[in-house]
Amino acid sequence: ETRADVTDLRRDVGFAPATPLDEGIRRFVAWYRDYHGA
Repeated sequence: ETRADVTDLRRDVGFAPATPLDEGIRRFVAWYRDYHGA
């Protein structure tokens, strides 16, 4: 579940995010560390 209102996004482009926030943050941090060698 998200707190963001994605009604316009879903209507205009047919997309709604499906990744839970905690998972998205973990994946972003892993990518960032790998990309920047941190």
